[in-house]
Amino acid sequence: MHRHRIAAVALLAALVLAGCTSTGITEPPVASDGAVETPDGAAGGAVDAAPDAELDAFRAAIAGHAPTDPDALVAAVESAGFPRSAIERTREVDSLGAPVTFVQIAVRTEAGCIVGEVGAGEPRAVRAAALGGGRCLVGEIVTVD
Repeated sequence: MHRHRIAAVALLAALVLAGCTSTGITEPPVASDGAVETPDGAAGGAVDAAPDAELDAFRAAIAGHAPTDPDALVAAVESAGFPRSAIERTREVDSLGAPVTFVQIAVRTEAGCIVGEVGAGEPRAVRAAALGGGRCLVGEIVTVD
């Protein structure tokens, strides 16, 4: 099971890094005092990040779900207004048939992808660039029809 947790963390890190390459970081760097860091290293005013209703809706949809019920997770994302045809998810069992610790779910948007993960702890979601071929997740995925 430890191997799967490491793989899930590595996959999420790769997706986050992929999202930073072509679309830029979605939130500005913030100094420890709450000031926005500008490209020249100077600190600006307090963070006033623009709200991201789409990301917030996705986060709310995946909250409270478990990797053991991926169909309910997909239904929640679809109920939040995301088209079923744009949703991808990872499998709920590994290649040996054992339950996984985390399930990743993603939705393709006009701006790229929103990628989330549910499992132990709080669910997480980030914006990321789409991968080659327009997919959001790496590896074996379950496409939602």
